[in-house]
Amino acid sequence: MVSLPRNHLIAIVVGVCILSAGIGSGLALLAQTGPSGAKGARGPAGPKGPEGPEGPSGAAEVEGLEAEVEELQGRVEQSEELEGRLEALEAELSGLPGSSEELCEEFGVC
Repeated sequence: MVSLPRNHLIAIVVGVCILSAGIGSGLALLAQTGPSGAKGARGPAGPKGPEGPEGPSGAAEVEGLEAEVEELQGRVEQSEELEGRLEALEAELSGLPGSSEELCEEFGVC
């Protein structure tokens, strides 16, 4: 005859119940998710739904950027004009005999 304390018997019964529930759940999950079969051809497209509301416009943002680009283009053109004038003045100074060095030293350009 085998004797078990009451607590051990309850623990064994609960353990067997938990184990059997786990095995049953695993088998049910395996049966539901089984291997995937071959995919069929795609069906025809359904009717097109109504168009949704128009989203926010980015026109204000673009206008600000366009104005900034135009301002920068103006600055570049001005700097190119100044650069051209500076080159012309340097060419004139280099054409003057003897005084170009004095002028360079006077203005601190050289």
